[in-house]
Amino acid sequence: MDVDTQPLPLPPLLARHQDHGLRPRRSPLAWLREQVVNYFPLLMLAVLAAASWWLVQHTPEAGADRTQAPLRHEPDYQMRGFSVQQYTAAGPARGVIEGDVVRHYPDTDELEIDGVRLRWADDEGHLMHATAARAIASADGRRVRLEGGARVRRDAVPGLRAELEFTSEVMLFDSDRSTVRSDRPVTLRDGVHRLQAGSLVYDHRAADLLLGGPVHGVLQPGVAVR
Repeated sequence: MDVDTQPLPLPPLLARHQDHGLRPRRSPLAWLREQVVNYFPLLMLAVLAAASWWLVQHTPEAGADRTQAPLRHEPDYQMRGFSVQQYTAAGPARGVIEGDVVRHYPDTDELEIDGVRLRWADDEGHLMHATAARAIASADGRRVRLEGGARVRRDAVPGLRAELEFTSEVMLFDSDRSTVRSDRPVTLRDGVHRLQAGSLVYDHRAADLLLGGPVHGVLQPGVAVR
């Protein structure tokens, strides 16, 4: 029986182990350079993200200056021969607002009307007329401030009530309530009667009139105030 006395192939393993042990060590500068190269893309992304955040924080919002700047009280349109009708739920026109010239102001969303004329009907169709040198109205025409020789007249109802007319420098018409108000001195004519008052509230729907003091005037004897 032959015995193999050749040595086992260990020298190559030993050689590789010795080569690994003899590999030269890298300097700290080389190691740092390698780390910078490896992490440079991540570093650039972090810098870009920080720059983007700074720009967002310091860039004014779009339209910020326009929002903060107050609108000027200037009309954005003007129209001649202005006329607006308001209708009831049943269909017929309840009121009409007309004017020689109208201007719309976007800062207040109001209408400025020169030579205003107004007609308004109660539930039974009885008319009230109003005129003034000018008026300031809401954009929907539901509130109208009559200024400059404001005059309001309610048509007479034969056998029921006489014509009623009152004048003042300023009156406020509210279409929702069908009322006319004034906190200025008012001159009133009810048929043949003449009165002056410090203020007035007239409800056209109910045909009620409330005068605030001081009230004085001339009432014709034998004629009822209606």
